[in-house]
Amino acid sequence: MAKKKQSSGVDNSRPASERPVAPKPASATPQSPNRPVAVRPPDSAQRSPVTKAVSDAPSADLPISKRPVEWWPPIVLALLGFALYINTFGHQYALDDIAAVGQNLFVKRGIAGIPDLLRTEFWHFSNISLGYYRPLSLITFALEQEYFKDNPNISHMINAGLYGLTGLIIGILLQKWLSNQTITAFLIGLVFIAHPLHTEIVANIKGRDEILSFLFITLMLLSYWRYLETKQWGWIAGACVSLYLAFLSKESSIVSLALIPAMQYWFARRNVWQSLISLGPFLIVAALFFYQKQKMIGTLSGTPPVDWANYPYAIEKTQKSTMFKFLEYYIRLMILPHPLVYDYSYNVIPSGGKGDLLTWAGFFTLLGLLWLAWKGFVKRTLWGFGIFWFFVTMAPGLGFIWIRGGIFAERFSYAAVMGFGFVLIWALQKFLLRKPAESAETTSQPVWARYAPLLGLMAVVTGLYSFKTIERNRDWENNFVLFNSALPYAPNSCQVQRHVANEWIEKGVKDRAQADSIANATNAIKPKPTPEQIKKAQILIDTAVAQANKHGRWALDHLQESTRIYPSFGEAYFSMAYVFQKITPNVDSAKYYYKQTIRAANAYAPAYNNLGVIYQGEGIAQNNRQKLELASYYYNRSMVVNPAYVDGQNNRANLQKATGIDVRVLPDSIVNKY
Repeated sequence: MAKKKQSSGVDNSRPASERPVAPKPASATPQSPNRPVAVRPPDSAQRSPVTKAVSDAPSADLPISKRPVEWWPPIVLALLGFALYINTFGHQYALDDIAAVGQNLFVKRGIAGIPDLLRTEFWHFSNISLGYYRPLSLITFALEQEYFKDNPNISHMINAGLYGLTGLIIGILLQKWLSNQTITAFLIGLVFIAHPLHTEIVANIKGRDEILSFLFITLMLLSYWRYLETKQWGWIAGACVSLYLAFLSKESSIVSLALIPAMQYWFARRNVWQSLISLGPFLIVAALFFYQKQKMIGTLSGTPPVDWANYPYAIEKTQKSTMFKFLEYYIRLMILPHPLVYDYSYNVIPSGGKGDLLTWAGFFTLLGLLWLAWKGFVKRTLWGFGIFWFFVTMAPGLGFIWIRGGIFAERFSYAAVMGFGFVLIWALQKFLLRKPAESAETTSQPVWARYAPLLGLMAVVTGLYSFKTIERNRDWENNFVLFNSALPYAPNSCQVQRHVANEWIEKGVKDRAQADSIANATNAIKPKPTPEQIKKAQILIDTAVAQANKHGRWALDHLQESTRIYPSFGEAYFSMAYVFQKITPNVDSAKYYYKQTIRAANAYAPAYNNLGVIYQGEGIAQNNRQKLELASYYYNRSMVVNPAYVDGQNNRANLQKATGIDVRVLPDSIVNKY
C-alpha cells in the first residue's frame, strides 16, 4: 500500500473553485506567475462552514490577479456554434418569424420604422398585448429589411454568427472563472454550444431576442470581471451598457442581476456583502430601462388574453402544481433532448395536480435542488454554482407558468443549459478523472492523458448532441415541414393540429388560384377559344379543383381534431370558415364558422373582416343594401377589437368610398337576420 502523503491543504483532484486553500509558508516554492493565489485563513475543524463561506475573502483589496486566457477553446466554441447551424442558411421564415418580420409593418419599413419600433410592444401587430418590450431584435430585422429586403437566408446567417459569438464570449468567461482549468471550462462551454435544445432559438429567426439577451448578459459578466482585474471604471460602464442592451433584447434579463454577485462570490472569492454592494450601478440601469418601457408602451405587464391554447393553466387555476411538473420536463430535456417539439400548447402537457405523480416528483426535485444549491453555496462548489445558475436563468420560464399560466417552451431553457453543463462536467470529472499519482515517475503524466476518459466520453456526447442539432435544424426549414414534424410527438396539441391544417389550406388556396388562372387565361383567348383548347383547360381546371378539395378535406380533418381537443378554439373555427370561403365554397358554412369564431374569441379581428367580405360580395351581387350595411358594420367591428388591423381599415374605407356606407352600430335583429 502506498505511503500516505502528508496533507498540504490542497486536493489536486478537485477543481480549483472547490479546493480549500491553506496559507503558504514563506519557505514554500513560489507559485507560477500565471496562477492567482487567494490568501485565506487556515481551515478549522471547529469552525462553522457557513461562517467560513460568508466571511472568506481575499486579504488584498481590488484588483484581483489577472487570469490568462488560452484562445483555442473560445475559438473552437465559436466555430462549432456557427458550423452547427450552417444547414439553416437555405431555410425560409417559420412560426413566429411571420409575425415578427413579415407582418410587422414597422419592420417592413426598414430604417424609417425604427422610431416606431422603439415605441411599440413586440406583438403590436398580432392583436395581443403581452407587455413585451424588446425593440433591439426588431431593429436588427428592420436593418435587414432595409439592406436585404425579404431575405431569410441573411437572417439565418446572422443568427448563426451571433450564436458563434456567444460561444467565443463564454469560452473566455469560463476560463476567467476557472483559472488553470482550461479543459473543464472548455467542456462546460461545449455542452452549452452543442446542446440541441438551442435549435428553436437559433434556427427560428425570431429567437434572436433570446440570443442577444444571453450574449449581452455574458458580455456584462465578462466586462465586470475585467473591472475586478483592472479596477478601471471604464469596464463598469461597459458592463452597464451590456446590461441595458440585454434589457432591450428581453426584459427577463433582469434575472442576470443575481449572476453578478454570484460570479464574485464563487470565483473571485469575495464575501457576500462585497458581492451584493457591487449591484448599485446595475440597479440604476434596470430602473431606467423599466421607466423607459413604461413611457414607451404604457405598461409593465400587459394584459395576457384568456386563451385555452396558450394560457390554459391560468384558466384551470393549476399554475403552481403544473410548474413543478414543468421542472421535471425541463430537466429531462436537458439530459435527454428528444423528442423536441416547437409547440407544447393545450393539451400536450396536462395540468398538474395533487394526484399527479410528475407534479410530486417535480416538487421533491425542487426541494432537493434548493438544498443542494444552499450546500453548494456554503462550500463554493462547481456543482453548486451550476444549480444556482440553473435556478436563476430558469426563473422567467417557471415564472411564466406560475404568474401567467402559460405553456412549456424549449426556448425558456436556453441560458439554463450552461448551469446543466457545470453540473454534468463536475459529475463526470468526479467519476472519470484519474487522481494524481503518488510516485515521482507518474506525477509528470500529461494533462491530456489524465483527462483522456473524460474527453473520450464528451466526444461521444458532443457528437450525439451535434447530430441531433443538425437533424432538428431540418425541421425548421419552413412551416409545412416544422408543423408536420410535430404531429407524431404532439398529437394532443390543438395548436399543432391547427397549424398543420393551415398549411393544407394554403396549398388548397393555391390550387384554387391555379384553377381560376387557367379559366381566365382560356377566356381571354381571342377571338374565342377552340373546343380543343376548352377541353384541355377543363381537364387542368378539374385537376386543380380536385387537389384543392382534397387539401381542404385534410385541413378540416385536422381542424376537427383541434376543436375536439379544445372545443372553444376560436382560431380553429376561423380556419374552418376559411376553407368554406376559399377552397370548397359554401357561403352558409363559412358564415356559421366565422360566427362560431366570434363566439369563442370575440376579439379576433380577422373573423369580423372576413364576414364583412362575404356580406359585401352578396350585397353587390344581390343589390342588397342591408347586406352592404352588415359588411360595413363588421369592418368597423374588426377595427374596434384591433385598431391596428389594416385589412379592416382598408375594406371599410373602400366600401365607404364606393357606396357612402359607414355603419358603426346595427340592431341585433339585423345582425342575426343573415
